[in-house]
Amino acid sequence: MRGLAAVTGILGGLCLVVRHFIDSADPLQWAGFGLLGVAVLCIGLMLVPKAPVWLQAIVAVGVVCLAGSVLVTLHSELDPDPVDLGVGVLAVLLFLFLAVRWRGSRAPRTHGSHSR
Repeated sequence: MRGLAAVTGILGGLCLVVRHFIDSADPLQWAGFGLLGVAVLCIGLMLVPKAPVWLQAIVAVGVVCLAGSVLVTLHSELDPDPVDLGVGVLAVLLFLFLAVRWRGSRAPRTHGSHSR
């Protein structure tokens, strides 16, 4: 799950950054937001690893909705192009940092007789 979140977050951020420098590249914007949505969904799922599936789904969808509402608010208050560029740069930096941090640590064991 960590790897999927890191890869989709970095690719989504790169799509938004590249879209800023290419005129009329709306498919890149949609792809970037879709990939970032998958990354945020994975982060939401990782917030409650031992919860029931229904609670994990509610938390994951809630995190995606929260991130989307913040983005829509920024788009309505500011110029959308610099906002998308800023979101893309922040996403690339954040998910690169998380990928490096997660690479050194092991995922917690949730099953098995010797899990902690």
